Amino acid sequence: MSLSNPLASNMLIGGVDSSSTMGANADTLALEFVPEIWAQAILESFNKNTVMTQCGTDLSGIAKAQGGDKIRLPHVGVPTVKPVTQNAEVLEQDNSGTDTGVDTELVIDQHYAAPLWLPDAVKVQSAYDMFSVYAGQLGYAIAKAVDNHLMYTVVAKLTSVLGSGDGVNANSTMNVEVGEALTPAHLASLMGIIAGETGSTDGWKIVLSPKAYGSLANTSNFGNSWTQGLGGIASDNNILGKGVVGSLLGMPVIASNSVFMDVGSVAASAGAGIHTAWDGFDTGADTDDDYLRGFAIHDSALYWAIQDSNVKQSYQHTYMSDLISTDSLYGAVARAADSAGNRRIIALTDSKT
Repeated sequence: MSLSNPLASNMLIGGVDSSSTMGANADTLALEFVPEIWAQAILESFNKNTVMTQCGTDLSGIAKAQGGDKIRLPHVGVPTVKPVTQNAEVLEQDNSGTDTGVDTELVIDQHYAAPLWLPDAVKVQSAYDMFSVYAGQLGYAIAKAVDNHLMYTVVAKLTSVLGSGDGVNANSTMNVEVGEALTPAHLASLMGIIAGETGSTDGWKIVLSPKAYGSLANTSNFGNSWTQGLGGIASDNNILGKGVVGSLLGMPVIASNSVFMDVGSVAASAGAGIHTAWDGFDTGADTDDDYLRGFAIHDSALYWAIQDSNVKQSYQHTYMSDLISTDSLYGAVARAADSAGNRRIIALTDSKT
């Protein structure tokens, strides 16, 4: 799902009385830099560059309405179905369908900002549309920070349920072993696990690494009728013509170039917006190195919330520049399974043996 409107605007302009002639001219000159205009442009860039906000359940509305730094997510069991007998008590005390007492908390504890300086000389001398360039970069930066946190939340949960040590070397209800390229057999295994866990693919999405996503265009693995579509290679309903997978087995397919994909581990300093190291699935002494090629995820597996986002602008006379910044306060939590133990995240792992 795309973010509906996370960026509120908050304008900081000082030093000029807008009622004066000079102030009116300043307002006219600064019109293209007011936060309301920046907010919309940054929002568009944000939505284009986030992957994980298309997954899970968005609780931003609750976070904004109730305040505080935590959202409690109760685990509710499945009630017991009982026969009805005439003149006999049916509603005896039964807590099977109530709160199990095991809650999950979504903690809103991530707060990051992205500032950019726009010098007067650049505004005057540049032939480029600097507004679009700067807004795009601000949106990209904050999107990558949010996306990184949501992705790490899922990856960390997968690591906790799959374990580490000598890595993952066989299929289970928590993972499907794949190579660099996906095949119909891999998808059949994934479908079998999902059918056994939830009965259908409703609410599921598939997130794939660049290598796994690109492998879906391999006609030798999947056949021309699927990769080229019924209308031939020029049809919009195909991978080779359109460049987009669309869906597999009824599940939307999303490509992610996250640093956690196609690698066995991630260092804390791997790149901008990466704040947490990941040791991977294989921390043992053997020589194989389990790579993450993707995962299937249900909407009930990931909960996230952006509680507050702002765009601020001020003119800094000392530096003869506009300072434009955007910040976001957010959090996320993942559940590997529901209260009945049904899996909600299934990893696509590559043992690299």
